[in-house]
Amino acid sequence: MSSYTEHVTRVLTEDRAHPGLGTVAVLTCAPPEGEEKRPATLGPRSIDAVTGALAAALDRAEAGEIQAIALTGTGRVFLAGADLSMFADPAAVQNVEGMTQAAHDLQVRVRTSPVPVLAHLNGAALGGGLEVALMADVRTAAPDVKGIGVPETSLGILPGWGGTTLLQSVVGPDTAVRMILEDPARDKQLTADEAFEDGLVDEIAADLDEALDEFAALVAAHVDVDEADTDVVDPTVAEAAADPTSAVPGAWGGRTAPLPGVDTPEAEALLDALDASHGSAETRRTWAARLEGQGAPAVGRALGLLQNLPGSTLPEALQREAEALGELVRSDAAAASMYSAELLRRGKPGRRPVEGAREIRRVGVAGAGLMASQIAAQLALGLRVPVVMRDLDESIAAKGLAAARDVIATTASRGRIDEDTATQVAGNLSATTDLQELAGCDLVLEAVPEVLAIKQSVFAELESVLDPAALLVTNTSSLSVTAMSEDLAHPERVVGLHFFNPVAKMPLVEVIHTEATDEPTLATGLEVVRRLRKFGVRSADAPGFIVNRLLFRVLGAVLASLDAGADPAEVDASLDALGMPMRPFTLLDLVGLGVADHVGAVLAEELGDRFHASPGLHAMAEKQARFTEHSKTAVHPPVSPTVAETFGADAAQGAGQALVGDALLERVRDGLAEEIALMLDNGVVERPEQIDLALILGAGFPRHRGGVTPYLDASGATQKTADRSFHGELFTTAR
Repeated sequence: MSSYTEHVTRVLTEDRAHPGLGTVAVLTCAPPEGEEKRPATLGPRSIDAVTGALAAALDRAEAGEIQAIALTGTGRVFLAGADLSMFADPAAVQNVEGMTQAAHDLQVRVRTSPVPVLAHLNGAALGGGLEVALMADVRTAAPDVKGIGVPETSLGILPGWGGTTLLQSVVGPDTAVRMILEDPARDKQLTADEAFEDGLVDEIAADLDEALDEFAALVAAHVDVDEADTDVVDPTVAEAAADPTSAVPGAWGGRTAPLPGVDTPEAEALLDALDASHGSAETRRTWAARLEGQGAPAVGRALGLLQNLPGSTLPEALQREAEALGELVRSDAAAASMYSAELLRRGKPGRRPVEGAREIRRVGVAGAGLMASQIAAQLALGLRVPVVMRDLDESIAAKGLAAARDVIATTASRGRIDEDTATQVAGNLSATTDLQELAGCDLVLEAVPEVLAIKQSVFAELESVLDPAALLVTNTSSLSVTAMSEDLAHPERVVGLHFFNPVAKMPLVEVIHTEATDEPTLATGLEVVRRLRKFGVRSADAPGFIVNRLLFRVLGAVLASLDAGADPAEVDASLDALGMPMRPFTLLDLVGLGVADHVGAVLAEELGDRFHASPGLHAMAEKQARFTEHSKTAVHPPVSPTVAETFGADAAQGAGQALVGDALLERVRDGLAEEIALMLDNGVVERPEQIDLALILGAGFPRHRGGVTPYLDASGATQKTADRSFHGELFTTAR
């Protein structure tokens, strides 16, 4: 029995008279009555409603009752795609084949419509929603629309309702390949302007009335193509026209062939796009094969479908697309990816303020170094209040202010804020050496060196000038917030906000509460994170919190194997099956060896010998060496010879086993399972989902694994090491 409850999308129909088009059947997709704030999505009954309404309009067109068809949506959504909650229910997933067949049948039929079809994207058009829009001959979009794309491969599936087949005929091969394969991995969706630049929409139109005018102009300017030109004319149209028994009175002549022929320039361009570089280090084909080896087959399947398009008929290509989608929706990778997507949906910053949060009118940042300036810029952008940076050194304060304002300017240059807003936000930033200028702040965040005594001194100094209700915030990544505040008169107003570097790009903030932190302080910390449009994950005050604690459990196992004399290159490659965004040695170089050595030592001291304080790492840090050699072309930068020289010298002192390959991977999985069980038992977090969300956002743990806890369950590590299952209530596998 299915537990899935569908919120059925309605299709509102009306006829409009237009001087340039005649009678236009307007079909408006809308959420269920009384649920106007819910986006219109596509479940089994919803797809029937949409395809049924469009089929009825096509019947009327063939009867000569209307001269055009227009599709649009309501509010801020055109169509938000397939209802993802359906994929969490194995019984509901059985509906996908029927939904796909209905969409494909309509894709074929629309191509023989005697009247042109418009899709006006009034709002977001994602996945299946955009594939419905691909049925149209003309697409327009409102100027402020965001959220246009086909994100399916990031969900473990592919655009299976015509997208993988037809998108290349609209935007060209390279853009289509990028949109289907690469944009989802980057969480990239198009704005209306970007969609216009890519050719996905034909015109920008403020509303449906303007869209119909643009549509009419495009139809009027259309020149019939030569039906003898088989490279141009849609073969479906030609076949219908040639069939004397066809009920089609004559297809609209503005449609060109949806698929390239064999050995045509279009086919060559498509194959070139599939062979093109993915970044600077590997081709798209190599990247797809690597993902498949890591348990994520969707990109490879989509690439294979695109490769087979030349020379295919539309029904043949759609049939292959349907078969691929049907297999993928039942895969473990899809189930895990949907779980990750649901985690991200539930965890994303809310629209409503956090209840109980205090008002923030002025903010201070203690410190003006690189991290401090990045955080100051984000606070100014998110809170839109004055932000003052304070440092003991006047030149450092000035450099920090300039760096923060550069972040604001970069944000404006990327179109995220306009120039007037950028000027106003930059004007809210200031820098000083005078402690008294922080006195009127409602919140001061310290971002000074990661030394407990320094942070304690800064907090004591701040408490001497701040109002007793003002928040004291630390950005520490590993030190005890409790110890930092134990000598304060008001430890209840201390909270940790651990930002990740680079601050502008990393979406996660760990919100750290001590036993003394009061509810208004915690609520205010969460509200600050919400207003910065970042994901806040709560953690108790414990060494390393969530992400660093687990990352350094992994890195400790890697370094212990090196210290025991294992081959560095083999060690670095041993965790590839995890699918992490970078290998361990690259991560260590990114973190900085001095920082890694310090954090590793702190965790070993606080949590015991489960964490490895590596003598080899310490030696590398003292040499100011790197684990990898600089490379602009290699996916995995080559290992520096210094690693073998340094760790080889200490191998005799190594206390562990020189594990590599599957043995090291197993050690890492067992260690993660043990550590997560301890974190749950000790109340560092309340639920496994918090850990999954934190590692996806803060460490790049692959979404096709569904987060670390489902992955550890599937590997058997949790039963072996922790004698339990971590799967949260959100995770349901469709095996």
